[in-house]
Amino acid sequence: MIIEWVFWTVLLLLLHSYAVYPMLAVLVGAGRGERSLQHLPGISLLVPAHNEASVIEAKIRNFHQIDYPPELIELVIADDGSDDQTRSIVQPLTSSRVRLLESGQRGGKAAAMNRLATAAQHSYLLFSDANVIFDPNAVRRLIDPMGNGKVGAVTGEVRLLGSDLEFSPGEELYYRLERRIQGAESRMGSVMGVDGGMYLVRQELFTPLPTDTILDDFLVSIRVMRAGRRVVYESAAKATESGTPTARQEFARRTRIAAGAVQLLKRRQVPRWTQPILWLQFISHKLLRWTSPLLLLILAVSNVCLILRGLHYQLLLALQILGLAAMLATCWFPRLRNSLLGGVVFYFAMSQAAIAVGLLRGLLNRQAPQWEKPTRVHPATHRDSHS
Repeated sequence: MIIEWVFWTVLLLLLHSYAVYPMLAVLVGAGRGERSLQHLPGISLLVPAHNEASVIEAKIRNFHQIDYPPELIELVIADDGSDDQTRSIVQPLTSSRVRLLESGQRGGKAAAMNRLATAAQHSYLLFSDANVIFDPNAVRRLIDPMGNGKVGAVTGEVRLLGSDLEFSPGEELYYRLERRIQGAESRMGSVMGVDGGMYLVRQELFTPLPTDTILDDFLVSIRVMRAGRRVVYESAAKATESGTPTARQEFARRTRIAAGAVQLLKRRQVPRWTQPILWLQFISHKLLRWTSPLLLLILAVSNVCLILRGLHYQLLLALQILGLAAMLATCWFPRLRNSLLGGVVFYFAMSQAAIAVGLLRGLLNRQAPQWEKPTRVHPATHRDSHS
């Protein structure tokens, strides 16, 4: 029966994305390493900035603390029409190694990145957010894998700060699992996307982005992969940033990601057909996650249609109802989010709702490319622990 086929196909796809693929990636990707560079190249640290007065001075101080030959690294900040004190803070701190690109109008992050790439004086572009604070040796760790000529981009581990998040246990577990998957994918060949807070790319592989781009970091990485180069994850390259402080702001962030995913699919920014391994990774780790709300809806509807076909269908439907009840409970009773289980359930529920909204916005072209940054905790200039 068609409905049964649909039900089991969707269930298997969801299980594959959330359980089978992560385990498969870890097993297949075991044991692969990278070569290191013999000589350190020049690096341009590029920071788009819009209304970053609260963190930009700390970012500049952090740049001067980076363990890298001063003559081989520069910091370029592109102001994107800030209406706070960002420019006035940066201007007196400029030097031969710290430059400011000013703009009176807001063009969006992609436009700022294009300006930065054009202004860069070195052959490696290190994109970072203004509130991301590097460990002193992070840049050296990022550049190491470039000793392999097949590597085109490297991303690091950006750790979220702030333990007072509404659902921090769920968010923390999510990112911990994602890092495990990324490490395994990297050893398989390429990680599916970079962390926009800290990633290094060869200058010749960066091409100007459409100014309405929503997911700029993923677009850069998929272009590198389409060019036949690898995108790797270097866990030893560490940095910190403040976590998103409220569920509302995290909802907006994940909505934006989903809308950006639709934009990428519309523009056919996917692996080439001659890259089957990348396609497996893309479908398993990205496409199925981006469409998971739709898959969950299809699963529930088909399960209801099969309710009279056996006890196993009734039990599976009962599990779905129980899961939905748990998600609603964490929405109605915030205290439940303080536990690990409650935090995970709420984070999953919030993520699915945000993805659904984002998919709709993406299909209707209703998502603005500009990102309104959340209220941030002022970051420290170093981490207390490297664990």
